[in-house]
Amino acid sequence: MVATCGPRRGLGETSTEASTVTRVQQREATRQRIVDCAVEVLISRGLAAVTTAGVQREAGVSRGALLHHFPTRQEMLGATIAGLMTRNEAAAGEATAALAPYGAARAADPVTRAMQVLQATVVRPAFGAELELWAAARTDPALREVLRREERLARADLYRTVANVFGPELTARPRYRVAASLTVQFLRGLAISEVLRAEQNATDRLIEEWAAVVRSVLSDEPGTTNRRRP
Repeated sequence: MVATCGPRRGLGETSTEASTVTRVQQREATRQRIVDCAVEVLISRGLAAVTTAGVQREAGVSRGALLHHFPTRQEMLGATIAGLMTRNEAAAGEATAALAPYGAARAADPVTRAMQVLQATVVRPAFGAELELWAAARTDPALREVLRREERLARADLYRTVANVFGPELTARPRYRVAASLTVQFLRGLAISEVLRAEQNATDRLIEEWAAVVRSVLSDEPGTTNRRRP
């Protein structure tokens, strides 16, 4: 990915155009610029490259402007979660559109189709970057606390994206929430192991097997999971 967050006119300096913009709008634009640059550096170069000095340079803002919005590196990293979620949602939309012309042939079953779309999403760099943040939080209590807060805020967007992929027919099923929650955890695990998995066929088999599990969950009635069957 080529970074597109170089310095812009009006950040940290005055101009004729910027004079018509309120200070609040200027501050928000500066903050968003910093976050966008942090997201792009995280995705393209990895977590180690996301330093306050490096992002300040990429964004073309002053040190004081960056520290005003993000007093610590951990706070800046936490702010990238929303940007990563936006990219993940866009990836899901692209994957859905890519399957559309071949929907009947490639995934007549709506559950299989949903799994294919979500799997295509988790192999995108933005999803992997989010997992990289989680791994770093294991030994960084300050980052862990920030990520917990930001992930709670982003949770609604995540499950809205999943619901859009599953579609109204499946989300109306009584046990959809269970299926969606389990699927999110499955996909996160799949994304982690995908780094070391060499064969696409193995991933395809896992997706097919998980689709069968989801179909079983969605076809079940509430309370029947623990009921003894003949």
